Amino acid sequence: MNIRQTHPGRIVYGIHAVRVLLRSGQRIGTLHILPGMKLRAEMEALAATCGAKVILSDRAQLDALAGDRHHQGVVAQAGNRREYDEQWIVREFAQPSEDTLLLALDGVEDPRNLGACVRTAAAAGVHALLLAKSRGTGMTPVADKAASGAAEVLPVIPVSNLVRRIGWLKARGIQVVGAASDAERAWCDVDLVSPTLLVLGSEGKGIRRLTREACDQLVSLPVTNGIDNLNLSVATGVLLYEVLRQREFGV
Repeated sequence: MNIRQTHPGRIVYGIHAVRVLLRSGQRIGTLHILPGMKLRAEMEALAATCGAKVILSDRAQLDALAGDRHHQGVVAQAGNRREYDEQWIVREFAQPSEDTLLLALDGVEDPRNLGACVRTAAAAGVHALLLAKSRGTGMTPVADKAASGAAEVLPVIPVSNLVRRIGWLKARGIQVVGAASDAERAWCDVDLVSPTLLVLGSEGKGIRRLTREACDQLVSLPVTNGIDNLNLSVATGVLLYEVLRQREFGV
């Protein structure tokens, strides 16, 4: 039996991601739990608070439902996550606030990397994450697990034309800072206190040429010992927390 087909709905798995989901107030249909998992009592209690049906399932069933063996003994079937579109961007950022902080990813291909970026962005207080719709991955169940529930609180928005959207944000006073390994300016040598959109690309190719040209400034993160570049989620974390450092303690 193919469980994924007989039980429709969005699949969320992994302890942290499911815990956040159960606490989010969203509609949860069914929670599948491995009988012997250590946190079974906690998960059942959380399920009771949101009216989710609990089913005890064996490991093979959970593997099939999640499509991944690394589910940590718990898989939730939820309603669709709230979807944010580009009109939401228009409404929210037509007049940016002084602390506006956005992140754009131009071509991330690894869903685990995307999930890690989402988690870091949510922790750093990013207001929205923009994804180039035509390049890379989206918020798959694998990305959800890596995000550890952060995708439930951070708007993740696929955009049809990232360069055009960057231009629209620039016209409203948001500076655009891109990360590029060959940039001459260091990541800490640029003022990030004003409303900012950070742009990062895939580890192998970086941001595309047109995206680079749309940025106001390009910065680099130094690497040594023959390493080509940093992991995307690591670079994202460094840049986002440089923004927070400057806004808290000054440039």
